[in-house]
Amino acid sequence: MIQAILIDDEKNNRAALRKKIEAHCPTITIVAECTNGVEGIAAIAQYNPKVIFLDIEMPIMNGFTMLENLPQKEFEIIFTTAYNQYAINAIRFGAFDYLVKPVDVVELIAVVNRLSFKSEIRNTDRLAILSNQLQKQQNKGPQRIAIATHQGLEIISTDSILYLEAVGNYTQIHFVQDKPLTASKTLKEFEDLLQNIGFFRIHNASLINLNFVKKYIKGDGGQIQLTSNIVLDVARRRKEELLQLLANIATKV
Repeated sequence: MIQAILIDDEKNNRAALRKKIEAHCPTITIVAECTNGVEGIAAIAQYNPKVIFLDIEMPIMNGFTMLENLPQKEFEIIFTTAYNQYAINAIRFGAFDYLVKPVDVVELIAVVNRLSFKSEIRNTDRLAILSNQLQKQQNKGPQRIAIATHQGLEIISTDSILYLEAVGNYTQIHFVQDKPLTASKTLKEFEDLLQNIGFFRIHNASLINLNFVKKYIKGDGGQIQLTSNIVLDVARRRKEELLQLLANIATKV
């Protein structure tokens, strides 16, 4: 049996992945679940797993930082992520496996089957390659993200996104030019992914690209007018932080 640890700050993601592994991957035994990188380091030391399923974007300590703080990495790493295309390319180049959320059962089975065919590149070397390439790519050009839809997987540039709208447990992505796209991820998941690259959640239902803000309209919380002229409400609790962000990015004349 292959002992595995699941590391993801989202309980629902861990539960969904556990269910799929238990139903379709009989060679995998899950020995621990962790909500952040700190717990992950402790669990790895305790259980000495053969593989970890690791989320990248987590509070306290993200996946890359957690790996860099491990003294030894005698295990396989499978990222569970909807990260940008550059990171996915780096993962592939570094001989890592990855699964795009929500995890597809067929892809999960294929990844688990590949566990018995280890690369000649040691995990420590693969991590160095990955971190190095990711750092280079994050300083270049627009970010690109992999979006899981009902039809499959789409790779989109974040600078083409106008705003994102919560629709139940799904998210509708509105673009500057193209037709909207419905993604099978919550708005909270997109907020975690995009908040550090120019996006801000102005309301429970709306996550905007700050590059396309045209005007702030005063009010209790106020409203934002985007360059497309669409007007979106701003939650009162988000107003102060939003105005500070807009002040920081505005051109001073």
